[in-house]
Parts: sequence; structure tokens; C-alpha cells
Amino acid sequence: MFERRPLFLAVGIALGTLTISGCGSSGGGGGDSSQGVHTPSGAPRGVGASQTPTPLEPGLVRVAVADSAFDVATITNSERVIDRLDVYTGSADVSGVDEWHGNAVTSTITGGTLGNARLDLLKIEDSQGATLNNALDYAIGEAANRGARVINASFSRRLEASDPRLTFNGETSATSYQRVVDANGGKGAIYVVSAGNTGSAIDTQGKPIYASQPGLYEMMLIAVGTTTNGDIHPSSSYPGDDAQLQARSIGTDFANRDVGAQGTSISAVRISEYAAGIVGQWPHLTAQQASQRLLDTASQESALFQQSNCGASGTLNCGAFYLGQGIADIDAALAPEGDLIVSQSQRVADGGALADVSYLQLSDAYGDAVAASGVLESVVAFDALGRDYAIDLGRNTQPRTARATQLRDQMQQMASASPSHATTQTAVEGNYRFSTSSTAYGELLASRFDGTFGNAQLSAFRFSGDQPSPMGSYAELGVMPMISFQTGSALTHAFERVDGVETRYALGERLSMTASHWAGDVADDAASDYQAQRSDVGLAWQIAPGLSIDSYVGQLTEQQGLLGANGNGALGLGEDNQMRFTGVSLQAQMDGFRGFAEFEQGQGSASGSGLLTSVNGMRAQQMALGLQWQGEGERAERWALTLRQPLRIDSATASFDVPAGRRLDGSVVRETRSASLEPSGRQLDIELGYGFAASERSQWQFNLLHTREPGHDADALSDSAAMVNYTYAW
Repeated sequence: MFERRPLFLAVGIALGTLTISGCGSSGGGGGDSSQGVHTPSGAPRGVGASQTPTPLEPGLVRVAVADSAFDVATITNSERVIDRLDVYTGSADVSGVDEWHGNAVTSTITGGTLGNARLDLLKIEDSQGATLNNALDYAIGEAANRGARVINASFSRRLEASDPRLTFNGETSATSYQRVVDANGGKGAIYVVSAGNTGSAIDTQGKPIYASQPGLYEMMLIAVGTTTNGDIHPSSSYPGDDAQLQARSIGTDFANRDVGAQGTSISAVRISEYAAGIVGQWPHLTAQQASQRLLDTASQESALFQQSNCGASGTLNCGAFYLGQGIADIDAALAPEGDLIVSQSQRVADGGALADVSYLQLSDAYGDAVAASGVLESVVAFDALGRDYAIDLGRNTQPRTARATQLRDQMQQMASASPSHATTQTAVEGNYRFSTSSTAYGELLASRFDGTFGNAQLSAFRFSGDQPSPMGSYAELGVMPMISFQTGSALTHAFERVDGVETRYALGERLSMTASHWAGDVADDAASDYQAQRSDVGLAWQIAPGLSIDSYVGQLTEQQGLLGANGNGALGLGEDNQMRFTGVSLQAQMDGFRGFAEFEQGQGSASGSGLLTSVNGMRAQQMALGLQWQGEGERAERWALTLRQPLRIDSATASFDVPAGRRLDGSVVRETRSASLEPSGRQLDIELGYGFAASERSQWQFNLLHTREPGHDADALSDSAAMVNYTYAW
């Protein structure tokens, strides 16, 4: 025969709040049976307020609170209570003698900051107002059977193993515990209990639950009460010397003044709310994984963890002695574990590309198209626990060079007083000509060698990718320095150097055939494998002396790049992307005038190696016009007017295969997205230049540049730049 020892709630006044805690949990008996057996009358076993769990929207979590009794109408945010059960009668009426304790702990969850817990209230008080151990054991098993992912029991002495002979509704305590372990398709339910309010170490009476129920214990969290400064609350029980209790103990607030209560009962429901927050975000996690996440990320900033003079030995770490694993930090628990991975397959377990090293560097041709499309917002990445996080990969797509930085570099290269000023030197010997452009630092910007061999002319050239090609019309005609022409093409900007050759073979007095090829490489220490080669063939027609027109067709082949853009990781581009180009240029020199006009258009398609699956219908074009007049004599004036539209994508549709979530079975939810790559604006550089020689050794030059829709961004404000250069030759 067992002594009938009920669970009871100690209530007292402390600092204007009520102290609450369940005391005693190892006693036997229950109901009206002195042998620890209860069989309800008028209600079949297992009958509840609802036969099947209420289906919840994604992100919401069923949290069971097993407590004495409840007055649902007075619970904070009572609409978050979705189910109720009196374990004695099987009815949904959970009112009773001691409703205050149940209301206080329930309102702490429903009034919490996370807001995703939906409550199933289980009344364990009998008709006489007694709360008994076997009823509580049964209630947690029934809560698990009803689909709870988190079960809160704000009673102390839950860490003592129950007498194996106890039953309720014909079910032993061991059976109820196993239902918690087996719940939710084998994931289990997180079981949160109070440490107690004795102000001393937890006493398991020599029969710790971790010895008899190791599976359940791995899903348990023991709530310890803490003060606002991170210390153990004087009234809270704590794990003490027991390393097993330390392993599952975690601290949090002892008081909730919003409901006028304090005690480890409050600490327990705080932890239950946090556990629901984790499970709601990632329902694939097991109870052991989710509870362990709270323990692993608990803060150890308390001064207790800096002391190691506690316990019977006087050498135990005081943080572990009093707080176990630390103080719960929900922000840290919700933060990613390890690196975030962007999946490129159908299962989370297959891994993917690191989000941090996935990037897309865009050439100027793309303008604001990718950013404005929002196509890479809310891409799902997975942490080491398989938890999904929505990230904005659009932040990893950036223009290669900011507009302000590029304009500054162009002006520095023009400024005669700047060490970056480009100086050109030319040497001619018979049929050979060699020219270089370099800075005051000795950095070679561009070089060109020309040689004539009978009917053929051969040119070899090299230039930095951010410099204009020495083979262009602007360079060949010797137009005065202009700010807008101190930068390279969008196709070459990524490269440290570009090497190429060009041949021109005369087919007659006025007609020549041309062929050219160049290849670009990034710096040796660059993380990118981007490479590009371009080959052109064409015809040049000398219409009249001083007037010629060239036409050509060509092909650009890029590896890990597309139209001057290059990517890596989840934003990688294909291995072999090709664009076909056609173009025409006109050069004229007569009576002090020099002029040129260039137009080029490309089209093609591409594939990707990451989230970008394809780019279809791509067309791009660029154009430039220039006119210069120069007077006669050593001090002649020079006037120049140029118009330039940098390379711009006129049309293209990009398709992306993006991870958007995960399923419980570990498969990745993917969605197809598309975006136009046509930027919203069209950059146009209009520049006026004027220069004159003030003396035989000095010269002035003025440049005024106005740019409309810089960066091909229709919303960008137009900008202007002006320069004055004065040079004096010693």
C-alpha cells in the first residue's frame, strides 16, 4: 500500500508578486485509490476534447501545458488556446479549484514575444482540487499523443523517477513517458520541467529519472531561475554537483511581473516558449536536436562561469553548478549553426555552395537590372542542422566598380598632377611603330606594336582590362584626352591584362580584310576562374583619302562569365558562354577635323552552373561618336565633342532555380524564377574638351563631362564633372 502524496502548489507573497512552484512528484497514489490506480468513470480511456490534433498553419507549434486547472477566459491572448482536456473526465472543461497557477504559466507563454505557440491545456486536478503524480505522468503522455511538440510541466520533483506501479486510466507512468519519446512520428516532444524553488541543489531522492528513462531525459530541459543580472535566483533550485542534471539545465527569468508571479514555474514556460520558437521555424528537428540547440547556445557570460570554487570539491565551475549550460539565448538559438549552404540539388543532405562565397560581379552592361528585379531575394540556405534561412543573395550581386570610384579613377588618369596620369610615348623606325602608355609609378597601362610586311600589317597589343583598347578609333585618331574615354569596355574590366593581335591584309587599293583576336585573364591571386576570348573578322573600305569604314563580325567566348560579369558558388556562370557580335566603325580626317563613329551589337544565350540556369534572348549594344577640330600652328586651339553610350543589355531573360524551403523528409522545395536583365536606364556621356598652348612650353586643357542616367539606372541623378589641366614642359 502506498502513501497518498499529492502534488501541491506553494504560493507566497514576495516582492509584490506571487511565488509559484509545484512541490513533490515522487509520491504514489491518485484519485480515490490507495494503490496508485485511477480509472475514470463515465469516460473511456484516451477520450479528449478533440479526437485528432487541430491542424496548424506553418510556423505554429502545439504546446501542451499540464497544470492544476485553468480559467481560459482570463488567460492572456486566450485565442491562442486551441485545445483542452480534463484527464479525469475526458471533457473540455478545464476549470477547477486552483486556476491561478495554470493561468499564470499559460499567460507567460501566450503573452511571450515569439507568439507561435498554440496551447493545449491539460487539467490534472481532481474533483477535490488535488494534483497527483500519476495524473501528471498520464497527462504528459496524453499531450504527446495529441501532437504536442513541446510539453510544459511547471512542477518540481519531476526529476525523480515515478514509482513503476503507478497507473492512471490503466496506463503506467513508464508507458506515458514512452509516448513522449515516440511522439510526432518518432521525433519526440520536448519535455520542460521546473528545477524547483528550494534555493538548494535538486534532490532526486536517489532515483534520478535519467537512470530509468534515458530516452526521455535526452528530450528534457530543466528550467533554473535567474535574476536580471544573470545570477542564480536565491529561491531557485539548481543542478549542483550532478553532472547529468547540469547537462540538461538552463537558466532564464525567475519572474514575470506581467502576470504577477515568480518561480521556476515561470522559468519553465519561458523555456517552453523558446523551444516552440525553434520547432516552429524548423519542424524537421527532433525533440533532442531542438532542445540541445537551446543548451548549446546558452549564454555563459554570467560571472558565475568565471569562478571554479563551487560544489563539494570546491573546484567545480560555479556556472555549471548553478545554471547548468548557461542562460537561454533565443537569438543565438535561432541563429545559423556553422556556414549557410545554398542547395543546388533536391535534398538538404547533398549540401551545396557556401552562401558567403557565392557572388556575382556585374559588368556595367547590366546596370540596375538584377538589383531591381529582386529575383535573388528570399533564397533559402541551410545551416549545419538542416535549418532553412531566407537570405537575400541579391546583396551578393554587385557592380564591379562603383560609379563614383570609376569616375574618380578616370579623372586621376587625366590629371597631369596625379601620379596616375597616363603618359604616352611612341617610337617609329621604318615600317615599325611602338607606343606605350604608363603612369608615373611605371605601371604599364597599354602598349601597341605595328609592323608592315608587304600587303599585310600586323599589330600586337596589350592593355589593362580597365583601360581603353589601343586599337580603338579614339586611340588611333589621337583625339585629345577625354574623361569618358579613360576606361575600358565592360567586356574587359574584370581582367588584369588583355593580350591580342590584329592583322590587316590589302585586297586592293581600297579594300582590306581584317582579323583580330584577344584573350583576357584575371590576376593570378584572384579567386575567380573567369576567362574570355574574342575573335573578329571583317572588311575595311577606304572610301576616300582620309575616310574609311570598317565592318566586322565576331564571337566572344567566356568561361565562368557572361558579358563581362563573373560569378562563383551558387551564383556561378556556365563553362562556355558565347555571344556573337557585329559592328561598324567610321574614321575621318580632313582639313583640321578628325572624327569617328562606332556601333556594335551582340546577341546570344548562356547557361549557368549555380542557381542561374539559363539566359535567353540576350542582345546588347554600345556606341561612340567623336569630333575634334584643331587649328594650325604651334599654339593652335583644339576643340573636341564626344558622345558615348557604354555597353548595355537591351534585352535578356534570366531563369533561376531557387531553393525556397524544405520538407520534413529532407527534400528541398525549389521554385523557378525569371528576371529581365535589361536595365531601367541608358547611360549617355556627353563631353566637351578645349585645349590651347599658352606658350611654347605650356598648355591648358578644359574638360566638361555630363552623364545622363549613370550606370544605366533611370532613377540615378545625372552627374557632371569638370577638369582643368595645366602642363609646363621644362
